Amino acid sequence: MRISSAILFVLAINLYCCQSPKQPNQNRTVEVVYKDGKAQLLRHGKPYHIRGGGGHEQMEKLALYGGNSIRTWTTEDAGRILDEAEANGLTVTLGLEVGRQWWGEDFNYWNLGEVDQKIDELKKVVEKYKDHPALLMWGIGNEVYLFGGNRHIIYHTINKIAKMIHETDPNHPVMTSIPVGFEFDRYTLSFLLMPDVDILGFNAFARLPDVYSQVYGPTGWGKPYILSEWGPSGHWELKDNTEWGAPKELSSSEKAKIVDGYWETIEKDSALYLGNYAFYWGHKFEVTHTWFSLFSQEGYETESLNVLRSKWSGNDSINWAPRIDSVGIESTMRRYNYYLLGDSVYQASVHAHDPDNDSLSYRWELRHEGLDFYQSGKFDYNMEHLVSEGNSETIRFQAPKEIGGYRLFTFVYDGQGNVATHNIPFYVTSK
Repeated sequence: MRISSAILFVLAINLYCCQSPKQPNQNRTVEVVYKDGKAQLLRHGKPYHIRGGGGHEQMEKLALYGGNSIRTWTTEDAGRILDEAEANGLTVTLGLEVGRQWWGEDFNYWNLGEVDQKIDELKKVVEKYKDHPALLMWGIGNEVYLFGGNRHIIYHTINKIAKMIHETDPNHPVMTSIPVGFEFDRYTLSFLLMPDVDILGFNAFARLPDVYSQVYGPTGWGKPYILSEWGPSGHWELKDNTEWGAPKELSSSEKAKIVDGYWETIEKDSALYLGNYAFYWGHKFEVTHTWFSLFSQEGYETESLNVLRSKWSGNDSINWAPRIDSVGIESTMRRYNYYLLGDSVYQASVHAHDPDNDSLSYRWELRHEGLDFYQSGKFDYNMEHLVSEGNSETIRFQAPKEIGGYRLFTFVYDGQGNVATHNIPFYVTSK
């Protein structure tokens, strides 16, 4: 039986109006309280503002640089992650994986029996980890309604899970995350269907400036929130792709400018904002292996990571990563969309400088485009045999014989543990 939006709205209003602002409870490990009209996260009775990284790599550096928390999306290897976080003085927002409706996997949100079974499964996980000293809060799913599914029933299910968590573990808050935008505030005040969710996480990239209106707008969330993911523009947000559809990645220097500007934006809110998790603390493939990674595969640090370090510690007197001014392939073709002839030789150059006047070294990679945005496929293979003089500012390389999309990557190192990155997508045609 389907419940009309109007009935859902009335029920939600009743639920919402019955809530009263939470006051500090010294028996709770972590809680959200309200003081003088402002929300505050307390841990062991003391204010706790999240300065975190999304991911669970390089925890020692996160703690060393002034961060205090990490976020996971699942409970895979949760015991080890929690233990390592505790050893480094960090907390964890532990993700409880909940299936996305459009995947057609995990369970069907309309099947109440399957929903109850999922809640029983999650309850066992909550019972297992609820007393771990590193646990900060629970994260229910991640963008679970994205690309499909009835939002009302999904929000209702999230709230049922949240209610179960509060009954099982009254000592930690509950969060769920959504992408910024996607008309969150237009679906019958959907936030009212989640009265047992304490904190809303916004995954915010190019639309990060829209967060404020989705919290404080007339039909906004109106409760405590965090940035559960944030960083430079995502590949799904770009309109300026190549003619063959390859997203154009910014240089690490351009990304760092965006991260620096966003920090000033997000930290202005002192009313309902409880902190953030920068994305991605570690190294991952998504379109490329450099798009979101704050570390290189070898562990070198990007300028965006330098920015976070300076913001967390309040000290910008650090050794900064090199900065790329330009990179290009010399050819007779159009520079905006590079079409190269297969098996032909070309020259590429990068121009970079170092703010600390460190000596620079260079490395180049030539890779296929990924299978798709999330699966690397042939991308994993570095065709370094096609690159000559690969440790200099200017190189010569041979275009692959196979027709298709590729990327030429450049890495600039300062000898101090930092790296700058950029890449050029190009398309190989036949002679």
